[in-house]
Amino acid sequence: MKVIKNNGKRVFAYMLGSGHPVIDAMIESGRLIPHNDGTYEIMSLEAVNGSGQIARSGDYLKLDFSGNPYPNDREFFQKNHRHIEGDEYEQIPKPLLAWSIDEPVSKEVAFLILHKDLVLDLTSHDKFFTAPLWGTIESSPRDSVLVFYSVTRDDDGSIVDADFNFVARDVFEKTYSVIGE
Repeated sequence: MKVIKNNGKRVFAYMLGSGHPVIDAMIESGRLIPHNDGTYEIMSLEAVNGSGQIARSGDYLKLDFSGNPYPNDREFFQKNHRHIEGDEYEQIPKPLLAWSIDEPVSKEVAFLILHKDLVLDLTSHDKFFTAPLWGTIESSPRDSVLVFYSVTRDDDGSIVDADFNFVARDVFEKTYSVIGE
């Protein structure tokens, strides 16, 4: 399916390493763990296997509608967000590919299974999707949606790389619209 983030969605984001009070509060609460090498471990909703997503100083920490933290690579964030004021940004929507369990396995999903260690555990509801993402192993429930942020193809049209993540269903329904098959 094709999806797009809802127009004009405003988000709050904070640059890691900036010494922002929200970053400090996340560290104090244990939802963000700084490491001596300049990396941070982010205990996002998908960090269910005991370790968090790894981001670096200069990357951005965004908060979902429930206040849960998740990382955005600095380059990706700056290309896909407009600064409004203070800590508030507007996401620049663009069409993306996405996949959920009620669809046939696409070429893109097959690529992830073969080359990116995506596992679809048909026996598990809570950890249906599992893959190495953001420096850790992440899992997400069966009703989540796999969103492709980019799919790179060679001159013949064969997939050579893909950037993706799992999006919890409630977050997906509030932040994305389906625009086609």
